[in-house]
Amino acid sequence: MSEQANSHRWPSRLRFNYGFLLEATLGTFRVTELDYPDVHAEDIILRPLKGKITATRTSEGIYISGRLKSKLPTECMRCLEPTEQPITIKLDDLFYYPPHLAPEGEFVVGENGFIDLAPLIRELSLLALPIQSLCKPDCQGLCQECGQNLNEGDCGCQDDDIDPRFAKLRELL
Repeated sequence: MSEQANSHRWPSRLRFNYGFLLEATLGTFRVTELDYPDVHAEDIILRPLKGKITATRTSEGIYISGRLKSKLPTECMRCLEPTEQPITIKLDDLFYYPPHLAPEGEFVVGENGFIDLAPLIRELSLLALPIQSLCKPDCQGLCQECGQNLNEGDCGCQDDDIDPRFAKLRELL
């Protein structure tokens, strides 16, 4: 993304200032309630995003826990129609402070005391998606011959269960 385009982006709604916890005694916590109509977590959109997050001061940084509920736009694997998949996101991660003491690849509290949960919520959202997203449990899918969405009605194609390689055997019957 260009420098100019990046400067016009709004700050993440999932960025929280927990700097005050860094000066607090161990065990101090803050509960944050989320009730957003929609949230951009990097390249995905969650609509709505609701739940509670608890940030607790530990000896290694700030421990984030909580449970969020949302819906993630996806595509039905049978009929390819757009659908929304309900998901539950369980937060259970430590953000290390000071950052230079964090193990490689772990989340850190920024020097300014901010924690951006967008990368973590994006990752957990994608992991919460079922392998097979369906628009409805009894989705009929697409016709294998013509591609018609069978949820909208019958396509009229002949149902020929015989493999073309065995067509000659049909003549023997």
